[in-house]
Amino acid sequence: MDITIEQLLALDAIARTGSFAGAAAELYKVPSAVSYNIQGLEDALGVPIFNRRRRKSVLTSNGRRLLEASRAVLEQARNLERIASVMRDGWESELHVVVDGAMPMAAITRSVRRFSDPEIPTRLRVDVAYQDGVMERFDNAPADIALMLGFDSEEEAEGYERHALPDLDLLLVASPEHPLAGQVVTSQLRADHAELVVRDSSSRFSLEPKESFMGSRNVVYLSDFYSKRVALLDAAGYGWIPQHFIEEDLARERLQLLDAPANSWTYSPQILTHRGRSLGRGGQLFLETLMSDADEAP
Repeated sequence: MDITIEQLLALDAIARTGSFAGAAAELYKVPSAVSYNIQGLEDALGVPIFNRRRRKSVLTSNGRRLLEASRAVLEQARNLERIASVMRDGWESELHVVVDGAMPMAAITRSVRRFSDPEIPTRLRVDVAYQDGVMERFDNAPADIALMLGFDSEEEAEGYERHALPDLDLLLVASPEHPLAGQVVTSQLRADHAELVVRDSSSRFSLEPKESFMGSRNVVYLSDFYSKRVALLDAAGYGWIPQHFIEEDLARERLQLLDAPANSWTYSPQILTHRGRSLGRGGQLFLETLMSDADEAP
């Protein structure tokens, strides 16, 4: 039975992105090439992996078993590649970083610019995810470095090396044109207005979204904070947004802090690496650049 790493990579990518097209984009292939790999995998096994009677790419029970086993194989293959690369010259062939989209991107893009140097052989890949989607990609993709908003408990943090980043403040805001502006916002009052929420990007919330933070019955789910800011400015609803996205909007009074019992929230973001898995020169360079910017931040 001939099963290739390329086939297992296609299976993993489809499971994470939810579609053959999404997997093709992630793997930099055309969809027909991804389909060809999956067909070859099914022919080798003699069983279907995906339920083709559904519009969404849903794994069969055999497919789920294969996915679990294949991720262990892919992790070993990546470890071998990483070890071989570092043994040669200390540079990883690829450095995979996953970032929560709530984070300020300026420091991250400065790290990205460092890797445009032709003298640096490491290929850099940065994925932006949201909430639980960050840890899903960090553990299952897997990624080398994650920038996430923090753990709910110390128990969840076991198995990771951590380094603190500056606090991240979220504010509950709306446009001055919104009906909630200028009022004392109670839970009963906000129930009649749409809460704008950035969707958790993890696969388990792809079909059934996580409940909103405020528990509103009217919720609009958006893909990122950039589109959320636009919706807030258009008075389409109210919602939480990182303060760094709207500093100028607050200064120019295009948005305002709502008068609510709790209208601010602080996260303690962290840089994560996998314990026991040392970074090569590329990973160290990325972290040094990132931490230098963090140390210089006010």
